[in-house]
Amino acid sequence: MKALTIVAALALTSGSAMALDTVMGLKGRFDYVRTETDNNPGKDSSGVLTTSYLRLVTDAKLNDTMTAKLTLDFQEADSSKDNGLTNLVDEAFLTKTFGYGFSAMVGKQAVLTGGHENEYSSRDIYTTSIHNDSIADYLTGVTVGYAVAEQNIYLQYMQREDSKQTPFTDKKVVGAAYYGSFMNKMIEPVLSYHKQGTTRAAAYDTFMSAGLRLNVAQFTVEADYLVLEQEKLTAAGDAKLKSIVALVRYNHENFKPFAKFIKEDGEKGFDGIVTGSNESERTAWELGLEYVPNKDEDFRYHVVYSSSESKQTKPAPTSKVEEQKIYAGIAFNYNILK
Repeated sequence: MKALTIVAALALTSGSAMALDTVMGLKGRFDYVRTETDNNPGKDSSGVLTTSYLRLVTDAKLNDTMTAKLTLDFQEADSSKDNGLTNLVDEAFLTKTFGYGFSAMVGKQAVLTGGHENEYSSRDIYTTSIHNDSIADYLTGVTVGYAVAEQNIYLQYMQREDSKQTPFTDKKVVGAAYYGSFMNKMIEPVLSYHKQGTTRAAAYDTFMSAGLRLNVAQFTVEADYLVLEQEKLTAAGDAKLKSIVALVRYNHENFKPFAKFIKEDGEKGFDGIVTGSNESERTAWELGLEYVPNKDEDFRYHVVYSSSESKQTKPAPTSKVEEQKIYAGIAFNYNILK
């Protein structure tokens, strides 16, 4: 696997010498983020200018049946390794297409879970569910795909590297995903199921998602139901997180207002919401406006307000931990080589 990801990187960086057609783009987002917190010791209100996203993405056509992709994440430009590559490399994989709708992707690539919410680049998302924050975005492995009549089915086999402190009892991540399209993309369902090993003895995490997207006139409406089950998380046994994510967006050529809502319930000691709680809940929502001055150019201004609150519900209710954020910034995607 490591050798294949290196081959993909070399094929891409050699540019036109090896590729019939190469496109390189710089994608980024810069924000001023103002955060206000309540009932959360150690976290004060603050404002910061930050680079929320900055990646260099290269797509290359190597021949009529093979393409390659390399994505460099400048926010992860350190010396730590992830699946044989430094964290600078988000993606490095080859795609081979075969006849009858079959294809295979080999290398470091996206894990296809998390419903429609996880389809968005982090350049284009602000508030996320805990479910989609709980799995690795990119891992090294193999994805086999089959496409027919706008229906796409994928099988994935991936592996994670051992933690230096605590090794995984099982490094495998295996799963399947279905992305459908009906009525010229008016209706887009998605289903996924993934199972991954953990550092807990003979225990696995299971990620499941079911989502639906409707594209009607200039509106996009999305709804995801996400489940994360964690075996032997606490002495009490298995834990579970259930998440509902909904999004409504109006797609005007210049103005794109949207609203998002997230509701999550943690059961039997799930610690992703309130650490150490027996049962807990989280509610989050956001309102935003993106302004695109030129519909033919991938550049925008955006202002987003988000609010979230979490609390323990059992065995005894606790005070809510609240957080509000305001994002104001720009985002862009420009080809620098074509």
